[in-house]
This record gives sequence, C-alpha cells and structure tokens, in this order.
Amino acid sequence: MAAEQMQAVEEKSNSVLGLLGDFSVPEIESCLRGAGLSLQVSDFRCLVRSDTGLLAEPLRVLYQHYPASAQPSGFYDFRISLTKKQAFPWSTPEVEFDWEGHSPFPALPLGQAHPLFEWGLNWCIATLSGAHTVIHSAVVERGGMALVLPGQPGAGKSTLCAALALSDWRLLSDELTILSQKTGLVQAMPRPISLKAASIDLVREGFAHAVLSSAVHDTHKGSIAYAQPPRPAVDACRQTARVGYVIFPRYVSGGEFVVESISRAQALAELMSHTFNVGLLGRQGFESLAQAIAGARCYAVEYPDLASITSWIDQTCRPQD
Repeated sequence: MAAEQMQAVEEKSNSVLGLLGDFSVPEIESCLRGAGLSLQVSDFRCLVRSDTGLLAEPLRVLYQHYPASAQPSGFYDFRISLTKKQAFPWSTPEVEFDWEGHSPFPALPLGQAHPLFEWGLNWCIATLSGAHTVIHSAVVERGGMALVLPGQPGAGKSTLCAALALSDWRLLSDELTILSQKTGLVQAMPRPISLKAASIDLVREGFAHAVLSSAVHDTHKGSIAYAQPPRPAVDACRQTARVGYVIFPRYVSGGEFVVESISRAQALAELMSHTFNVGLLGRQGFESLAQAIAGARCYAVEYPDLASITSWIDQTCRPQD
C-alpha cells in the first residue's frame, strides 16, 4: 500500500468514530486485512476481517452511512472473518465465513464473498438475539406503524420491500423483523436490500436514485445484488415502531390481484413458521409475538406487478386511530 494511504489509515485510527463513507476502498481493505474494520449496525457492534480482496468495495457502496472505525477496541457483538481458502494450488479458491471460531456455512466460491458476508451477518443477528423474537420477514415503517412482510423464497418480499423503502416508507429490515419481547415493538435493523435475478434491473430502472452493488452470479439463489439502505433509514435506526399491518405477499406473474383478509390467529400461526428462534423462546416467544400483533390488520395478497400492490398498500396501510 502507498505511504499516503497508510498515513490516511493511521489518521482515521486515531480519530473518533466516523462514517464508512469517509474511508476509501484501499483504506477499508487495509483495515479488513489488519486488525479489522469496526462497523456499527443499529445496536450491534461488528468487527469484520477479510483477506479475500472482494469485500471492501461493496461494504463502502452499501454501508457508507454507517458508523465505522479503523481502530478496534472494546466489546463486539459479532467478530466476523471471511477467509480465502485453497486446498491445493490447482484447486478453485473458496471463501469461508467464521464467527468466533465457528463456520455455520460451507465454504463458497471466492467470488461470493460479499453475499456470504450478508448471509452470515443475518445468521448472527437471527441466532444470537436472545432478548428478541426474530422473524424471517421484511419490514418497513410509516407514521410510526410497521408493515411486516413475511414470505416464502420467490414470493417477492424483498423486491416489494425495496420499492417501498425507496419511496416514502422507512426501511426497518429487508430480512429480519426483530421484536422486543418486553415491548412488542420492532427494532430497526436497516441493512442492504437483497435483490435477485430480474428484480435487480426492475429496481435499477424503476428507481433512478437507488444505489446498487455489482451483481454476483451463480450463487445458490442465482444472480444477486444489493440496494443501499436510504440514509434517513440508517440515521433513524434507534426509532422503534409498533406492528400495524402484517401482509403475506405472493407475486404471481400474469395472475390477478387478489386480497384476502385473515385473522390474527391465522397470521400468528403462519408467523411462527417464519420465526428463527421460536424453539429457544418457547411459550414466552409465542406470547410476545401474539402481543406484538394484537392490534394489527392482516392480509394475504397475490399480485401480478409492483404497481398494483404498492398502490393498494398506500391506500390500505395508513396510521390507525
């Protein structure tokens, strides 16, 4: 690394916590290969290391509004490493995700280092958030009211989440609805929004202000890219929200727009199947989830395009009296 780049890293190491966007890509790379990059993601402190050479650029693109430091110190919720592995000189290089000496995922092709980081951080948050109920669901907020969007893979929830978050809804999370067991409120965890296959171009062309990472191809989910969380959502990451609506969306190409109002009991049963840590929480988790959606209105919606469902959501999901 050039002497001036080394000096810049040292100056940042001696400074107070800033934003990741204040770092250049070479500076981030130096941190990742050295003592680690300290990254604050909502309430979680993360220390990230990587020798892959493929993580610095997407981190700067997607996490530029997040607090960061080049001088690791103190307690970290998650210490994460992504390490290049190559069994033999002639074998294909791979990347391995490591959390505190554990590898919860199999090694992947080296080019998938960034998606593996995102998936791994999701795993850490979902698995280790003991004081919260964690649902596999997108969630956005407007007027203090959270809209929870669970869905099976391919249902279109992330694309819908991106469309809402890039308009006038606040992104709380693309993947994880985190509910306090004490208050029932949703904790914001705004992070990059995962987009797959045709959704990448759909968001890029439909939202000119969207900032996307480069696509990574041939993952187990196909081609994947990420949309940068809007700055206001990152800045408001300490603001919680109550659950006002639960919508189970399902994209059906060429289908009809169909809405079914469902009971909270039905919604609760379905949400339980999407909850990561329900087995650990037991009765307490069930009761806290039931309490969290006690005032929510619940729907199952099939839709043929983004325009139809976003229009319906804007008309239907308004602050309740």
